[in-house]
Amino acid sequence: MVALLGLVACTGMRAGQTPDEAAPAATATSGTFAGEWEACPGKTPSDQCSRYVLLQRGSRICGTWFHFASGKEYSGRIVARADSSTEARRTHVCGRQSVESDIECEDGWQRIDKPLRICKGQLSDLTRADGSCFAYYHAVRMADDRRDALLAEPWMQACLSGVPGDAP
Repeated sequence: MVALLGLVACTGMRAGQTPDEAAPAATATSGTFAGEWEACPGKTPSDQCSRYVLLQRGSRICGTWFHFASGKEYSGRIVARADSSTEARRTHVCGRQSVESDIECEDGWQRIDKPLRICKGQLSDLTRADGSCFAYYHAVRMADDRRDALLAEPWMQACLSGVPGDAP
């Protein structure tokens, strides 16, 4: 019985699952920054809300960003390092040229040093002049298929694994 429990723990299977139904090891991505975060000021249509979709493995945070400005969509990828359960630093970004990034993802990564913070259960990517947190992204439920699709991306697998040369 102990050996069976050990096998189940190692494979990630739950009672009643077949091996094909077991969650892949890459889905073991959790942490306070993991999830989908959305900022929708006023009557902003849902498809124009700013958002981060983040996965976290240990101190490594990888994900995507999106914002809508001047009638255009801007999106890209982000890499960050959690320094604690509420403080992280964004270290690399890429995407459509905007205030977020100067480098398209196909061309590589731009090094940055910008904050990510969790304050009162919300995500902040800005710090006020006095150093206080300005959190305006609230957590929304991330659809399983959205998380699975992101986890299946080769760049995400490399990023979460911290494979040298494959991701920052």
